[in-house]
Amino acid sequence: MNKVSPDTPRYFQKILLLMLTFVPAIGLASDIATSVSGGVDDRLADGGYFELGASAYSVNKIDIRQSDHQAVQPSLLISGMYQHKGFFVEMVHQSQDGINLGYNFWNSENWSLDLLAANLKSSWARPEGIDPATLNEAGRNAYLMSEESIYVGAGFRATRYWDDHYVFQYRIVSDYYDGQGIQSSARLGKSWQVRNWNFHALGSIEYSSATLNQYLFGISAAEATELLPQYQPDSSFSYGVELGVAYPISESFVFRAMYRFNVLSDEVTDSPFNESGYVSFFNASISYVF
Repeated sequence: MNKVSPDTPRYFQKILLLMLTFVPAIGLASDIATSVSGGVDDRLADGGYFELGASAYSVNKIDIRQSDHQAVQPSLLISGMYQHKGFFVEMVHQSQDGINLGYNFWNSENWSLDLLAANLKSSWARPEGIDPATLNEAGRNAYLMSEESIYVGAGFRATRYWDDHYVFQYRIVSDYYDGQGIQSSARLGKSWQVRNWNFHALGSIEYSSATLNQYLFGISAAEATELLPQYQPDSSFSYGVELGVAYPISESFVFRAMYRFNVLSDEVTDSPFNESGYVSFFNASISYVF
C-alpha cells in the first residue's frame, strides 16, 4: 500500500485527502468530464470557472475497508479549473481522474497534448511503522484494514476533439510519490443539447499495472491471515459507461445529475478485500457558478 515517507509532513497529506473528498472519488487543457459535459467551445482561451454547491450521491459498497459506507451521502461540491499560458489546474466535480496540475505543450484545431505534473487521487495505505510479522492474527486483520491515502502521479494526456460534440482522451500516469505503479485510461464522450438540457455520454477503458493492483488489493505472505489470505494480483482492465445531464436553473445556478457504471476486473474481484464485481454511482447536485 501507499506509504508516506517519514520526512513528508502529515498535514500535507491530510490537506490533499480533504481536497480529494470534494471530487466524487477528463480548453487549452481540459479534463474530459469538463469537455464532454460542457462542450469544447473556447477550449484555447485562458481563464476558468469555479463552482460551489451541494450534492448527494449513492454508491454501492465494493471493499470491506469502507467501514463508514452509507448508501446515500450528502457532500460539499467544490469544483473548478483554471488555465493560463498553457499552465492549468483542474479539480472537476464528477471526474474519474482526480485533481490535475500540468502544462499544455502543443495544441491544434483538433488535438491537445498535456504534461501532467501532478495527478492526485485517493488510495489506500497500510499503517506506518508497524511490522506485520510482530502481530498476532487479530492484529494483522486490523492492520490490513488500512488507511486512506493518496496517489500522486505524473504523465501525459492526449485529447482529440471533433464536430464540437465528440471528445476522445488517452491518459497515462505513474506514481512518483510512493511508487504505486501505472494507471491509464481511454475515454470517448459525446454531448448534445435538447432545449436547455445538456446531455453527455462517456465510455471508458482503464488499465492498472500489477504494481498498483498489489498496492490496492494485494496481501503479502507476511500480512496474510485466515480471514484475509495471501493474494497477488496481475495487471487489469476495467470498463465503464457514464450518462449525465445539466440544466441551468438561472444565470448562476446549475443542476446536474450523473450515473456511472463500472465493471471491475477479476484481478480486483478476486481480492479478499472485494465485495462487488461492479461500481454503481449516482450523483445529483446544485451549484453556484462564479
